[in-house]
Amino acid sequence: MANDNDLASFDPRASIQRFYDAENAFCSAEQDQKDIQIMLNELAPDIVVEVPASLPHGGIWRGHQGFKDLFDEVTKHFQEFVVVYNGAKWHQVDDGRILTKGTLRAVLSANGQHIEMDVVSLFTFTDRGLSHLEHYYKDTAAIVLAGKA
Repeated sequence: MANDNDLASFDPRASIQRFYDAENAFCSAEQDQKDIQIMLNELAPDIVVEVPASLPHGGIWRGHQGFKDLFDEVTKHFQEFVVVYNGAKWHQVDDGRILTKGTLRAVLSANGQHIEMDVVSLFTFTDRGLSHLEHYYKDTAAIVLAGKA
């Protein structure tokens, strides 16, 4: 988004939907078919992603390289990782933030354990795109324990 006209026509909800669609396509693709660039197109260059530190892919991930590193960790720990979002569960917090609720459906690589739980994500936008993303999982301990089963 280079100028004010771009920002005026920018639709954060459409950006989020493109991001989610690209995330799910990336996670379900064969290793040699994964294209993270589609997700990166929705992100500001200095994106910050916060994932609960207790998760195998937890931590604070910064910039496009940090985002790529995050998804390296996700694909290492999960053989399947899909988040299903319902557009009716999206809430405009203010001009620059949208809160979404979805359901994580995942399978752990270590042991094939299935995970299904609610995830809430807070998206913050600037004129450069998605600049901050915070994920809140309903029960991070359940994911960690399933990985040890």
